[in-house]
Amino acid sequence: MTQDFRKDFDELLDLFDSGKPFAFARYNDGEASILANQPIGCRHEWQYRPGKDLHFRSSLRESLRVRDDRYFYGLPSWDMSPWMHDLVRGLTIAELDRLTFAALFANGNHDRFLEEFVPRLRRRDRPILFVGNARLSRRRLEETLGISDFLPLLGDCVQLWKRRERELLDLLDLKASLARGALFLVAGGPLGKILIHALWKVSTENVYLDVGSALDPLLFEKPTRAYHRDPANRAVIPCWKPDGESAAATQTAEPHPKEQPS
Repeated sequence: MTQDFRKDFDELLDLFDSGKPFAFARYNDGEASILANQPIGCRHEWQYRPGKDLHFRSSLRESLRVRDDRYFYGLPSWDMSPWMHDLVRGLTIAELDRLTFAALFANGNHDRFLEEFVPRLRRRDRPILFVGNARLSRRRLEETLGISDFLPLLGDCVQLWKRRERELLDLLDLKASLARGALFLVAGGPLGKILIHALWKVSTENVYLDVGSALDPLLFEKPTRAYHRDPANRAVIPCWKPDGESAAATQTAEPHPKEQPS
């Protein structure tokens, strides 16, 4: 990865076309706020409470500690929030060539994701397992993406991890250990990053792709984020931290970022 928004999309697309196993997990403003132990949530979806959900935070932080040149991380862009960018980058041990943008499938790349990535997802030459919102119907997932299996995530993902961590880990172990060359599409909010980490620990022979909300217009048949419906938002090209920018420029207060949703 070169930390160029357009070129990194091309590189990930080429990697996907190669058929080689890899993982891509994206950490944006929600994940950064959790890692900073700040209260954050997504309306009607999940809520993180400082002091009460610290185990979730520690699991999320641990997911940033993978040493493998096939495991890629998406970070908050510098122009969205310098302090979030620096925080997440400081917690990962990945080399720079494994770091790119959390919004790689959103904003100025979203149209390309729908036009170039989605048709590739639909190809039937490998099993596709979808991990995501339990409100989605399996039939819709089969019609839209041609999935072969569905792992539904029910309710608040933070509380789901608290209540059913062992059960989820055992289920992921079952699915990943029996798969070879499969594609796991993960859309689980902050929990999705933890699950991709768990899947990779079980098997490095599959592709684990954090698609987040990028597929929502197809799966829910309506926009759920600003970049789905706002042409101006889809024209945004996020930027990486400029060379020579000092850490002292990083803010420590809660920001008011441009939307670059999960």
